[in-house]
Amino acid sequence: MRIFPSAVWRTFGLLALFLLCMYTRVQAQVTFESSNARLDSAFVWAKKKALSFAHDGSDPVGYGYEAALPQREAFCMRDVSHQAIGAAMLGLNQHNLNMFQKFAEHISAEKDYCSYWEINRHNQPAPVDYENDKDFWYNLPANFDVVYNAWRLYRWTGDKSYLQHPAFQKFYALSMNNYVDHWQLGYNEVGKRNRELHSRNAKRFGANRGIPTYNEGGRGETKLGIDLTASLIAAYRAYAEILKMNGESGKATVYVTKAKREQQFLNDFWWDNQKQEYRSVQYADQSFDYFMVGNDQAFLHYLLYFDVIDNPTQVSKLIEQYRQNYPQLIVELKSYLPILFYENGYSQMATQMIVDLCAPKNARRDYPENSFTIIEHVTRGLMGVDADAAANTVTTLSRVEPGNWAELKMLPVFSNTISIKHMGTQTTTFTNQSGAALTWRACMPGNHPYLFVNGVKRKCDQGIDHGRPYASIAMAVNSGEVMRVSIKP
Repeated sequence: MRIFPSAVWRTFGLLALFLLCMYTRVQAQVTFESSNARLDSAFVWAKKKALSFAHDGSDPVGYGYEAALPQREAFCMRDVSHQAIGAAMLGLNQHNLNMFQKFAEHISAEKDYCSYWEINRHNQPAPVDYENDKDFWYNLPANFDVVYNAWRLYRWTGDKSYLQHPAFQKFYALSMNNYVDHWQLGYNEVGKRNRELHSRNAKRFGANRGIPTYNEGGRGETKLGIDLTASLIAAYRAYAEILKMNGESGKATVYVTKAKREQQFLNDFWWDNQKQEYRSVQYADQSFDYFMVGNDQAFLHYLLYFDVIDNPTQVSKLIEQYRQNYPQLIVELKSYLPILFYENGYSQMATQMIVDLCAPKNARRDYPENSFTIIEHVTRGLMGVDADAAANTVTTLSRVEPGNWAELKMLPVFSNTISIKHMGTQTTTFTNQSGAALTWRACMPGNHPYLFVNGVKRKCDQGIDHGRPYASIAMAVNSGEVMRVSIKP
C-alpha cells in the first residue's frame, strides 16, 4: 500500500480502456443473490471489477491480477495477501499460485531475506519501489503476511503446492528464521533495534528499506507497529501448521512456542493497562499513537485480521472504535472491516458498508483491493463460509438478518463447487454441485439442543463464535447431493 495525492486517481479513467484490452475476461462461475437488491448489485459490480484486473498469462510474469495502484500494472505483497482469498472464490487459483510463488522465489540473502515488494507484468520489480538489491521499498510485515495467507490458500483450495513446493518451503524457512534474526524482529530485540539496520546503502529509499509496519504516515519516524508483531504471531502459527502437514510435528512445536512468546510480548508491550487500550504505533521519540494514526488511518484491525486476541472485552472495544471511526479511513483500511462487523454482530452495518464501498460516490472504489475483498466479505462474512482442506470440511454460519435470505452458487472450494442458501438464521441448504464427497459442518446461531437434517431431528454440538453461541452438526455430502439443516422441522 502506497498513498498518493488524489490527482493520481484522475488518470485512471484514461488507463481503463488500455487495461481492459490487456487483461483477460475471466468468467468466474460464483454468483450471489439475496433479499437485498443493493447488496446483489454490489456483488455483481465487485465481481466484474475484480475480474477486469486479471491477466490472461500472456505477459512475461504469467498469470496474475492487479494488486497495487490501478495504473501500476503490478502486484505487491500486502495487497496480494489480502486479495488472495477473494481471488480464490472467483476461481483465480492459477493466478494466486503464480503470484505467491513469484514472491517466494525472489527471497534472497542479497536483499537481506526480503523478496520484491512489488512485481510488474514484465516480471520485474516495479521501478517505483526498486532501484537495486540494496535500495528498495519494503514493509517488514510482508513476509509474514505471505506465509499466513499461503496457509489460508491451502486451507481453501487444498493445493499442496503451498505446503510442498521447494520455493515455498525455502521462503517459509528463511522468513521465519533468517529474516526474523537478520532484521532483529523477535520480542527480545525488536524494541531495541536500529530502524536503519539494513538501509544505510539505500540512497533513494533510505529507511523505507525495512519499514517495521504497514503504516506509512503518522507523526514522525515510526520505530515499530503493532501489525508487525501481529503478523509475526500469525506467521509462526501458520508455519507450525504447514510443518505438521509435512510430517514435521516435532519441528512445529518450536514455532508454536515462538508464537506464544510473541503473543506475550504483544500483551505486555502493546496493551496500555492504564488507558485500557492497545497502542498501535511507536515513534522514534518513544511516544505512541493508539487507535487513530493521523486523520485517516488506523491499524488495530490487524489484531483481528491475524487473529491474535481472544479477550471478548478487548475485541468489543476495538469493534466499537471502528464502528465510530471507519467513515474517515482510507479505502485500503476500510477493505479489512466488513467481515469484522459481520463476525461481531453488526450485519446490517457490514452490508451497508459493502454497498457504500461499491457505490460510484466512493471515489476510490476502483482500487483493486476493494473489489476482491468484497467477494470475501460476502462469502466468509455474511454467509459464514470457511474451509479446511486437511479435514475436507466446509463450515457455514449464517449472519443474514432475520426475515432475509441470501444464496451463493457455484462457489469453488477444494476441487468442488458448492452452493449455500441461508433463510435468516433458521435454515441453511447446502449443495455439493460438483466434485468429490466432502463434509459439511452446519452451524446455526443460538442455543439449540437439536437440529433437523432434512427434517430429521438430530443431536448436535455446541460452540461459541466471536462470543455468540451456536449449535452445529457435521455430515457427509456426496457429489450432487442437497442437504438442509434447520432449527425447526
